Amino acid sequence: MIIHLENYKDHAPGAKAGNLFRLLENGYPVPAFFCVDECFREEEVMEDLERHFPGTTLFSVRSSASAEDGTEYSFAGQFCTFLRVKREEIVPCIRKVLKGAGTDEVREYCRLHHMEGKKIRMHVIVQEMVEADKSGVLFTVNPQGILNESVIVVGAGTGDQVVEDRTDTTAYYYNRTDHAYYYEQTGASPLLREDEIESLLLVSGQMRELFRTECDMEYAIKDGKFWILQVRPVTALKEDAPVIILDNSNIVESYPGITLPLTQSFIREAYYQVFQNLLLRLTGEPETVRGMDAVLRNMVDMANGRVYYRISSWYDVLLLLPFSKKLIPIWQEMMGVGERAVSTARQQKIRRRTRGKIAVSFFRLLLTCPREMERLDRYFAEIIRRFESLDTNTEDNQVLLGYYRDLQDMTVKRWDMTLVNDMYAFLFTGLLKSRLKARRVPEPELAANRAISGLHKLESLGPVQELHRLAEQAAREGRLEELGKIRTREDYDRYTAHADPAFVRQMQTYIQKFGDRNVEELKLESRTFRTDPVLLVRRMVQYAETVSSSAADRQERTKERPAEHLDRLSRFLAGRAALGICNREKSRLNRSRLYGMMRTLVLQMGNNLYGTGQIGQPDDIFWLGCDEIEKASADPSWNLQEMIAGRKEEYEGFRSLPAWSRLVFSGKVQDRHPKRVQNQKYESGQGIFTGTSCSQGVAEGEVLVVREPSPETDTKDRVLVARMTDPGWVFLIAGAKAVVSEKGSLLSHTAIISRELGKPAVVGIPHITEYLKDGDRVRVDGDSGTVTLL
Repeated sequence: MIIHLENYKDHAPGAKAGNLFRLLENGYPVPAFFCVDECFREEEVMEDLERHFPGTTLFSVRSSASAEDGTEYSFAGQFCTFLRVKREEIVPCIRKVLKGAGTDEVREYCRLHHMEGKKIRMHVIVQEMVEADKSGVLFTVNPQGILNESVIVVGAGTGDQVVEDRTDTTAYYYNRTDHAYYYEQTGASPLLREDEIESLLLVSGQMRELFRTECDMEYAIKDGKFWILQVRPVTALKEDAPVIILDNSNIVESYPGITLPLTQSFIREAYYQVFQNLLLRLTGEPETVRGMDAVLRNMVDMANGRVYYRISSWYDVLLLLPFSKKLIPIWQEMMGVGERAVSTARQQKIRRRTRGKIAVSFFRLLLTCPREMERLDRYFAEIIRRFESLDTNTEDNQVLLGYYRDLQDMTVKRWDMTLVNDMYAFLFTGLLKSRLKARRVPEPELAANRAISGLHKLESLGPVQELHRLAEQAAREGRLEELGKIRTREDYDRYTAHADPAFVRQMQTYIQKFGDRNVEELKLESRTFRTDPVLLVRRMVQYAETVSSSAADRQERTKERPAEHLDRLSRFLAGRAALGICNREKSRLNRSRLYGMMRTLVLQMGNNLYGTGQIGQPDDIFWLGCDEIEKASADPSWNLQEMIAGRKEEYEGFRSLPAWSRLVFSGKVQDRHPKRVQNQKYESGQGIFTGTSCSQGVAEGEVLVVREPSPETDTKDRVLVARMTDPGWVFLIAGAKAVVSEKGSLLSHTAIISRELGKPAVVGIPHITEYLKDGDRVRVDGDSGTVTLL
């Protein structure tokens, strides 16, 4: 029997042939072919070749078995395939393929997959041979278990060279969330043109829709024309495996880029304990909290050396709250979560009585939140006083570890209140925006910004304001030239030994009060003013040059703000939102001090491990986890240098990978270990980029793209463009003309500080750090939320 497109639905030609017929039916480029079954007659085949393939000289002859390329089993490589078959060889090749269903190899494959006794019916595809210039395989999903990543593999020549690993290949990895890719090239393997990549990615999405599953597609390119040779379901993924979604919304402000193992282990435990205490506060039921232990242990996760929220765990907690369907969209907007679908992992059922308790506790906590945040502030001041009374210069790491654990326990015991305050700020900000929209206030987003801004003094502005005053004093007293010569710690020590004691005391007081605030301050491995006072001197000199113009600019922008005529309820909501934001920023400053105390202990432990020869330098301690430090401190014979060297090499590979905003895994989180990442590509931008307006005003200037911030970064009179900012970026924002970021929302740190400093700011423009480059001139319009490339 000869099977063509016209009659394939009347037969069962196997999934491979059936899929190709469906593609032809839907207009996809498939080389001409027909199919035969076991009952074929030689004269029918030759007659069909003469009628439909008069000029074709070479063919491929392939299997299309009944069990092949199915949703469960692929039978990849189990049956015969013949390429470059001449006309006179077609019939003998068909017969060889038909016999393939009964080979020992196929029987063993069936036994291994528990398919004994299953009858395999064979069909054979006879198709025009494409002598490809390059060919390969496209996976609509990474078969290793990354569900939002497509993979394209390409090699020179025909596809058999690629699938049998007989040629060098280039592999492209495309993140479907971020619409971006990178590639790894081996040897002299070919590259795909940009238009070829775009075509393959377009077809990838269409394949998923057409077959309603993730697909594995073989393709060929000849003289610039694209052909589909085969499509089958991806069978490597387990349908019952849990889906794990990692999302860096908001947390990327605190932990941008690579984060080292010690910080990772610290924050994993801290998030676990804080959320554990929060649920205990809400339910009063230890057994309920224990039942959610697996969720609480995975509030954060790590992939490729970067920190993410495990977003399903957050939804599991949020869904416990009353009116969660209303609260979650507000939370998503304020946290800057791009994909709004709610996914959960928890299986435990929560009793109605427990939900009632949670509702009562939640509303009580919201009502008492401002008072509780004041108590937390006083409690934290007591922690600081206790810490400053400790002797942290001891050579006994067991003592230091005791301080470390005590400090962690004391802090997390009450830190869960900051989560309640976050919801307090989010809720009142969301209610304010809804109220303004209901009253049809023009541009409600901008009106909400203006209503909230300036109602309360932000603690997070204290470090930059104090530094401004210190810089002004240094300039007024003629100290800048001498300060500008300080380059090393030795220079700083010499200067403080002979300089005016009153000025030195002022610098030391600043370090004592604000020395832990700096870029990437929540990474224990980051340098701060406390660990390296030279950074403070450099920042002071920079500020001395910018302080006057910045103050004048701030005053002018303040004048430009139009007054808002709000009704009484709107003013109340704005006041509550501003109070929540003020307390949020205050707790963030306290948090930076907490990390500073932890950093002090860790650095001393690093000095001690270096002294025993267990690590190569004191800073190597940041490459260890908390448990490893404890073990090494108990066993001085354990040499860690080889393990640390391996981790440093591993993390160099992580640095070369894009910082994806979302990763979706099947079954378990896994790291990538790239060999040679090249050419990260993002979808091309236009001349005007639109994001979220979060601070009004218009400014023009030259771009400074900051991907790896350092305390020495000088943003004076530049438009600061970044992936995100953290609280320590206040020093960089203060000197900039305007701020643009890929991440952020109305309550992100970028938004809050930009508003208070009077800097135009637009956030939430994906990949803007890739579209713009240093020296580009742009106009940032904080009123309309646009950035224009001039």
